[in-house]
Parts: sequence; C-alpha cells; structure tokens
Amino acid sequence: MKNYRETLDDNSKKVYDLFKKYKPESNTFIETGCHLGGGITKAINAGYNKIYSCDINMDRVEHCINLISEMAFNGYDFVEPWIFNCSSAQFLLQLLPTIDTDATFWLDAHDEGGGVPLFEELGLIKGLFKNNTSTIIMDDISLYISDKGLKELQTIIKEINPDYNFEFIDTSRPESILVAYIG
Repeated sequence: MKNYRETLDDNSKKVYDLFKKYKPESNTFIETGCHLGGGITKAINAGYNKIYSCDINMDRVEHCINLISEMAFNGYDFVEPWIFNCSSAQFLLQLLPTIDTDATFWLDAHDEGGGVPLFEELGLIKGLFKNNTSTIIMDDISLYISDKGLKELQTIIKEINPDYNFEFIDTSRPESILVAYIG
C-alpha cells in the first residue's frame, strides 16, 4: 500500500513536505481558505492534530467537514478540527487570541469576497497572536503579489519578528509559496 505522500502530485508533495518540515511541537495548524480540504488533508497526514480553518463559501466548509468525518471514520487520529464559515479576517480575529502555542499558518484565502486578504491576515497575526515565532506559509504569491507588494509583505512579517527568514518554494508557478520561519 502506498503511503500518503506517494499519492500526491509533485506540487502537492512540496506543500505536504513544508507542512511536515515546519510542524511545531504544538501540532497546531491554522489555515485561511479551506477550499476543498487539500490543506487540511495534508496537515492531518503530516501529523497535526489541532486544525483550524475557514472559508467564506458554506458549500466548501460542509465539504471539508464531511471529508474530515470520513477521515476520522477511517481511523485518522486527530483532535476534532474547527472549520468556520466566515472571512479569514473574522476567523483570525476570533481565533488568534485563544491560541497560546506556536502554530503553522497556511495563508491561502483569496479572490471571492474581496481580493487577497494576506496583508490584513498578517496584521491580525502581528496584533493578536501571542507566539511571534510561528511559521507562516503563504500560497499563490506570484499570482497576487507584485514585486513592490512582496517587499511590503516582507516588511510586515519582519515587524512580527525581525528574526524571520524567507524561503520561496516553486510549485507549478515560480515563487508560488513564501515561507517565513525562524531558524
């Protein structure tokens, strides 16, 4: 039987490998934009057991809840995840003050409902999240962020913690994923 990673395409393997690489001891995964559950599924298979996600589309939220229920039925061991039907800003505003451990962030909310909320999400992380050494992984950078925007993005992240380092991960598009990490 194939292991989970072997079932993924090359781009999904890169994301899964990032989730494993940056998995904190707290096992906490915070995602904006659950879409059809790809990030959640990768996070669970990478060993996270505290999963928090959101989406503005209720059909996708329900799809992810059903997907996770099926995974639990099939023997996956994790704390019940929390998936919210709201904007990423509303989600982070409610969630961040309640989390007191490190986490891996997967910021992937975009388009529907008002463009790319990445800058707002980072502002909320800066202002509300207690652990300023958590890894922040941001998807679709090359699609939505200009070179000028990228410099602004890195400046905001350095305001969260000046010790952040940056790594670009190429997936199907060059420099598609930006990782901010300490180390």
